[in-house]
Amino acid sequence: MSNQNRDWFQILAIVSAIPKLISDYGFTIEEASYFTVIPPIGMVIAAPIFCKLADKIGRKYTLLTTGTLHAVSWILTAFAKTIWIFYLSRLFYGIADAALFAALPPYIAEVSTPKIRSLFGNAMVVSIVFGQFLSNCIGFYFSIQNSAFIMLAIPVLFLITFYFMPDTPYYLIMINDIDAAKRSLQKLRYCKNVDVELKQLIQDVHRQLSESGAFKNLWLIESNRKAIIVANLCRFFQQLSGFGSLVVYSQLIFQEAGLGISNGVASMIVSGILAFINLFANFISDRIGRKTSMIISCSGCGIMLLGEAVYFYLQANTVVDLAPINWFPVVALVGYTCIFCVGLGVVPTLMLGEIFSTSIRKHAATVSNMAFGIYVCILTKMFQLMMSSFGLWVPFLMFSLCCFVSSVISYFIVLETKGKTLEQIQQMLKGNLK
Repeated sequence: MSNQNRDWFQILAIVSAIPKLISDYGFTIEEASYFTVIPPIGMVIAAPIFCKLADKIGRKYTLLTTGTLHAVSWILTAFAKTIWIFYLSRLFYGIADAALFAALPPYIAEVSTPKIRSLFGNAMVVSIVFGQFLSNCIGFYFSIQNSAFIMLAIPVLFLITFYFMPDTPYYLIMINDIDAAKRSLQKLRYCKNVDVELKQLIQDVHRQLSESGAFKNLWLIESNRKAIIVANLCRFFQQLSGFGSLVVYSQLIFQEAGLGISNGVASMIVSGILAFINLFANFISDRIGRKTSMIISCSGCGIMLLGEAVYFYLQANTVVDLAPINWFPVVALVGYTCIFCVGLGVVPTLMLGEIFSTSIRKHAATVSNMAFGIYVCILTKMFQLMMSSFGLWVPFLMFSLCCFVSSVISYFIVLETKGKTLEQIQQMLKGNLK
């Protein structure tokens, strides 16, 4: 076995969940390495089912399914004794993510006014990163079993509270339950007189539903085709930035910096920064606009990643003394995380809920969510292969170049949806509104 391959197993061993799995349950590194692969596979398999369910049973009950699946995942983790039960837990987690991505973006978009959607459309990303931060903190101090019991409280609390929330007026109009749509609007707007908005929503939904919802029209109708291309390119750019891989290997970066920070603390620091910055990311993106925030975010991330690539190249291939700047990888990682959040971390998720017509949304969501799972699988594996074969600087360089290219393309394809209703966005896609 080559030195590089041996290095790969050392790198893999410091990923946050793996040391505890190995020490507490005696699993091998190879067995534990599949934990990052199974969830996106589950997401790809389940995406078509939940995208259809979101239109069949509604956004609300699809989201309640998400809570149930996450609860099952934590229960399996809490009682798991064999690697196969852990694998099953991760599969349920991926299936739950499929339900989440199918229902939450449209739910947020359809229950909110343009102003609220602009300010809080990032709620899904904020929730995910806060969940990561919380699980890292709990996992640092408790065993895997006890951590799972503690985390189980979150989906249970969600199921209890969200049950009393209304479904979206858009969905209720789709199924011709106008009375329920009115009650939903009254509850959401905290106002009895919603007749004007309800009338406009009925017109908007009926106009969108009058368009053919056949799967082929996702590609044949120009506005639908433009929407699916924009949404998927934005999510592709998000993954090409290397964010998923960079967060997974953040502990390695702290270790390479030689700051004497433990792996667990490093995970908490990175996820804590992510959670804090995401609280304000939507406000920044809304102020400067979707297109501008994407361009700035892609360019800034490219610069930070290029700096990381140069540092690790010098470390691996030269005798340059980097001790005076051993802090640089951590500073660049923090800078990258902040810049990522205000554009690449916000805009792709917003687009999922904003730019698809009601008639075609389930098909568009199916394609987008399956593509997302494939992106995650391929790019995570690509990162691993490049790192083990050539060194850490090569994937950083590749992701840096991808960010610069993404910045240029974003200038031409990202829609400025700030302050616009869902119907106005459809008219933009049709070329009837600028």
